[in-house]
Amino acid sequence: MFHRTHVFCTALAAIPLLSSSVLAQNQTEDLSPLIQGQTPFNVTIEQIDWKSDPLGTVHSAAVGQFESQAIIIGGMSAGMHDFTCDASDNFPSTIFNHTIYMINVEDQTTDARLMNEKNTGLTADQIASIASTNTLYFEVDGKLLVVGGYGINASGDYVTFDSLRVVNVPGVIGWVSGDGSLLADHVTFHDPPANTPSDLADDFFTVTGGIMLKNGDEYWLCLGQNFQGGYTDGGGCPATYDQVYTKSIRRFRLDVGDPDAEPEFIGATAEPPTWARRRDLNILPARVPGGETGGVALAGVFTDFTDGYPGVWTVPIVINGDGTMTMDDPTDPNALRQGFNVYNSGRLTLWSEARQENWFLTFGGLGYQVLLNGDLYPDPTIPYSNDVHAVRYKPESNEWSQHLLGAAYPDIYNSTGELYFHGTESLTIPRVAITPEGLYDLDAITEPTVIAWIYGGILSTGQAIVTSGETFASNYLFKVIVEPAETCIGDLDHNGIVDGADLAIVLAYWGKVTQPKRAIADLNDDGIVNGEDLTILLGDWGPCQ
Repeated sequence: MFHRTHVFCTALAAIPLLSSSVLAQNQTEDLSPLIQGQTPFNVTIEQIDWKSDPLGTVHSAAVGQFESQAIIIGGMSAGMHDFTCDASDNFPSTIFNHTIYMINVEDQTTDARLMNEKNTGLTADQIASIASTNTLYFEVDGKLLVVGGYGINASGDYVTFDSLRVVNVPGVIGWVSGDGSLLADHVTFHDPPANTPSDLADDFFTVTGGIMLKNGDEYWLCLGQNFQGGYTDGGGCPATYDQVYTKSIRRFRLDVGDPDAEPEFIGATAEPPTWARRRDLNILPARVPGGETGGVALAGVFTDFTDGYPGVWTVPIVINGDGTMTMDDPTDPNALRQGFNVYNSGRLTLWSEARQENWFLTFGGLGYQVLLNGDLYPDPTIPYSNDVHAVRYKPESNEWSQHLLGAAYPDIYNSTGELYFHGTESLTIPRVAITPEGLYDLDAITEPTVIAWIYGGILSTGQAIVTSGETFASNYLFKVIVEPAETCIGDLDHNGIVDGADLAIVLAYWGKVTQPKRAIADLNDDGIVNGEDLTILLGDWGPCQ
């Protein structure tokens, strides 16, 4: 759920300048510089010319993929929810998506089927949980694991559901296509693990607005909230709900290949930190210190506040390989303080083994900072953005930077000339091989490559800075194209200049190339870093042309 209050701020800042958190109670007063470009890759977003039957309009859903086909489950079929004192107006039952959509990404065909008790073999409560919004999900080996989600149960109550659903993706594709099976044949429901400690036993899976990650044979429920009751605007309406942020990484294990397997509790954050009070944000798989796989929670909403405007958490959280969380000291000048693209959106992680760095890409959405006519604009009401944002994270040295790539969704206008804004609560569908944890291999991209599709999301007819435009559930489909950036060979850190930092890399990796990460300094690819490579670097000294 999202809270917005409209205000117009007159202060504009050029991209190299910092803007202060005017009127907002952000985690930090200042934000880190946004670097223009200086990435080892370029990104382009193009609209896909869909020639088949119209795609379903949906946002905040779950997506699973099997071979060339994908299914979209749950979410909402209308735009941003309302902000009145009547929960039934804000989240009417009709906006929860009871249709399962199937799209074939190869031959561009689509199909859909509405869920009801007769054609599913499921109870009304089970159907309601599948139709819920803002679930936590992860797909592995044709099985889509879906946890929690917010919706209306069979009794008519607004709840965060408390179950894990394991969806057999190819089976559901068959059901959508009308193969004669029941949906119940392809969905297994699980209660919280039997060995869950008593303080979590009732609500281990009761989460919405978080992200599920996979690490080895573990599944992690990262952050989010338990939201019970009908949503009403917090700006003066009587409270009709109970909202508890998990501030936790909840870990469980499940053998998805065994239909009789039950989930097993592994652990949860023992002392949830205050700075983990985040939900509806971008959390991505990552390589973390020690060469392990973990995750990173980027900036997100909302800080705790009593009066005025809510703020955003600006400093990322690193989720370590053991599920513990760490965050840099917000007062450390080297800490990343992010204000751009702070809400759930299309996203992915590019990992470079050669450079030993993660690149977290977020595609549009909502932000405390946005671009307005080319200028960086702070707005505590969190307006919409069409721009691609990249965060670089080198885990072993804890180096961070954030970049604007000069890339955005293509300009698409409605019939009255209003520009559409895309990305919020959209789905990312991989189009290349990724690791089991979901990392994309940046080093393998040697030419322009379509690495992902972005589907659906909240569509806004305007940026919502001065006034709010209309919002809808989107059925737009885009492709994300990544290609290596042109740079001079000696620019090893890809900042557009060959200088002492690049020289330090060559000297640090001097000698025989024994590890993949050392290959970055082997400029002539002869298997050794020596004087020949140093000569090449010095020949490129200065700004890249």
